Amino acid sequence: MSLGRGLRDVAGPVGALDDPLPTVLFSGVNASASSNSTYVLRVRQGIVFDKWPFRLDVPTEYQDWVLVAMSIFLVFVWCSPCYCGRMKNSCSRAFTAWVYTRLHTFFCIVTYFNLVVLMFTIGLLPDWTVNQYLESLAQFVSWVLIHLQKMITSLGILIGFYLMIKFRDRIAMAAGMEHVTVFRLDWRELLWLQSKKRPVEIFIWKVEDLQSSAGKVLKANDVYVECHYGYNEPMRTRVHNNAGSSCVVGESFQMNLDETATASVMTLFIKDQALLLSSELAKLMLSTRELCGIEDQTGKRRTEFTYSEENFVSLNLMPRGKIWLAISPVEEVDEESRPLMHEDDLVTC
Repeated sequence: MSLGRGLRDVAGPVGALDDPLPTVLFSGVNASASSNSTYVLRVRQGIVFDKWPFRLDVPTEYQDWVLVAMSIFLVFVWCSPCYCGRMKNSCSRAFTAWVYTRLHTFFCIVTYFNLVVLMFTIGLLPDWTVNQYLESLAQFVSWVLIHLQKMITSLGILIGFYLMIKFRDRIAMAAGMEHVTVFRLDWRELLWLQSKKRPVEIFIWKVEDLQSSAGKVLKANDVYVECHYGYNEPMRTRVHNNAGSSCVVGESFQMNLDETATASVMTLFIKDQALLLSSELAKLMLSTRELCGIEDQTGKRRTEFTYSEENFVSLNLMPRGKIWLAISPVEEVDEESRPLMHEDDLVTC
């Protein structure tokens, strides 16, 4: 704004400026006339009381920012019923309930209040007048209208990114990729925060009441189980050929369980192996809290483990079927302190 009005801190030749404030003289060179002329540099005095109540005799850039901040504040005051209606505290709700029945009176009073505050602020700034403010406001509005198309395009891109991030789970579920982890990076790692990761072992006893694969007519299902969970690599059991609708898996695999990642979901797929592509027979989705509950029920309270009903829990699959699961904690062994070979491992040839 100050560039459009010119430099006010540096005045012209002596005698062209009648300012009562103290000034400092210095010499300059006029390149066009090739003659020496004396210029006047104003010394800002801060708060002066030459007019009631006072004036802010500060550099022009600071006066511009004061006027911009006051204009934004007055716009927020004028729009207060809009954003107060979105707030949850008791004061905002009481104000919204009171003002919505008196909107015409509120806007009339606020408009006059804004005009009084704006005129008072302009009066405190010696380098500003009402005409200059209206001219700058018209230039700002014209600039916004000229660049409106670019602003709408940029805003649309930002809104699109926001919606993709907010509804990323639903988008992934609609695309059938809710179990795929694209970025294996947690925000806690960027902030050097510790995560509660520990190894657990997942036991799969058997699956029951599976539907037949749509791609096979004369052959039974070749069943295997595939597991996806968080930042772990996908795990699979071996393929049980000609298993049909029921299969005794009797296998286990180890994964890292992060108790702080409450949004992570473990997805178990029961699939049928085909010649080209495997088809999905059923699936099960378990949250981190549910995994900890199964671990507490089947892994932490037992003294010995056997493949029997008392050591497993039965969970329903989608769209049909059951799977028997058990989860137990794994005691980590220090690989560096453990010897490579024991004495009993040495045998004579």
